[in-house]
Amino acid sequence: MEVQKKKKRIVNSSAALISIGIHVVLILMAGGIVALKFYKKRGAELQVEESKPKLERRKLQMPVKTEPFIEQMSKPKLQTTSRITANAPQMVNIPEQGEYVKMAPMPTFKGGYTNFVQMDRTLEFNSKYRDVSFGISTVDFFGTRGKAEKVVVVVDTSRSMLYDERGGLESYAMVQKDLREVIGNMRSATLFNVVLFDEDNVSLFTQNMVPASPSAKTNALEWVGGINTNLSLVGLAGRESNYTPRRQYDIPMSTTDITGWLKGFQAAVEMKPEIIFVLSADWGNVTSAQLGISYFLRKDMFAQYQKKRIEFFLKDEGFKQDWEEYTGEFAQLRKVAFKMLQLENQSRQDADLQPKVVRDWDEILIDNEVELPSPPLANDYKSVGVMPEQTRYTLDEVLESFFVMVMDNYRQLGMPQLNFVMLKGDGATVDQSAKASLLTSDAKFQSLAKMTGARYRDLKGMPQVDNQLRQTIDDVLEAIAEDEANMTGEGM
Repeated sequence: MEVQKKKKRIVNSSAALISIGIHVVLILMAGGIVALKFYKKRGAELQVEESKPKLERRKLQMPVKTEPFIEQMSKPKLQTTSRITANAPQMVNIPEQGEYVKMAPMPTFKGGYTNFVQMDRTLEFNSKYRDVSFGISTVDFFGTRGKAEKVVVVVDTSRSMLYDERGGLESYAMVQKDLREVIGNMRSATLFNVVLFDEDNVSLFTQNMVPASPSAKTNALEWVGGINTNLSLVGLAGRESNYTPRRQYDIPMSTTDITGWLKGFQAAVEMKPEIIFVLSADWGNVTSAQLGISYFLRKDMFAQYQKKRIEFFLKDEGFKQDWEEYTGEFAQLRKVAFKMLQLENQSRQDADLQPKVVRDWDEILIDNEVELPSPPLANDYKSVGVMPEQTRYTLDEVLESFFVMVMDNYRQLGMPQLNFVMLKGDGATVDQSAKASLLTSDAKFQSLAKMTGARYRDLKGMPQVDNQLRQTIDDVLEAIAEDEANMTGEGM
């Protein structure tokens, strides 16, 4: 019984498999018939694909990273109102320059200024300025060229620029002409300022750099053009000095002893421009007309030296007599010098020439070969109490003061571009031994330029202005006697 049941199951399973197989064959045959019915053979065709040129993306020559800078800026909040209103603009937080302009750090002196001087007197630095050339102007100031977005020009307006051997007023007019071209050619986005100096007086066009807009250029040119047009007011005489140092510096020079170009340069670096042009006629505030020796004077020490020197001479009766003779002759020659200058300028006025400008009253005596008296000298200078060399700053002391000013203002910005131009007389000669000893103005400026990698250039002035009169001391004394007689007669 069980055997029959197993045979029946096997038969049923085989029948099922046969049925499934027959259905699969029928489905495949039906699919094949449909495919044959709708299949249509296509002819061979040649297909040509159009080749399109690939454009390579050009790399920016001046990569600009704007995303970090934009992300740092605060975005004003949007407010929706039912009516249009005008609100005060919100303050935008713009990052400091050092955060988005990568520049080289300020160079150091390899262990201090003293070691720097004793080693090799060289300074290595590599300043990297901005990657974007927005507002950069090309400036050419008497052959010293540079490109920058922030420019300050420092110009000497003292009587030193008007001396006869340097071409007088015509040389200063040449300086003004070049300065007008420099300012006039600046791009409107360039920030600029002009600093004028006359010994202790320093005057700024504006307290901070301003964009070189047409109105700013016009105002600057009018401001500069009014200097030294009236030689009765030479330099910044009668004008208010509007410069006050913005910080204190730990330097060997006293604040009251920083004068001339160094004080004008101090005003410039405190504005932190990228390029500075300095035009000067002398290095220090004391310059020898004959030898060209120039230095910065220690005013307090010099006053102390003069006082102790007089006290020393008056102690000894022999020295006292010599001193009184010297001061008497000195006073007479001073009167002669003023009369010589008066007669010379009267002659120039008659000839329609510019008046003579002198450093000091004794210069016209030297021009007319008048021998000056020699002051009495002590056998032992130490007995006076103050040595003459103690009354002036050394070159190293001035250079140290210069570098500290630059470092304190540019420590995070890198070294600015520096350009020094010195006005010299046409065919002027200097004592070569003094120049070799770094005592003359041009030798000191050249040394400074070499240390800082700055540009230095001698500016040749206009032809020398010669005196109209050849005067002797006897002729001038007669003229003085006549003036005194006429004054006496008028008084009677």
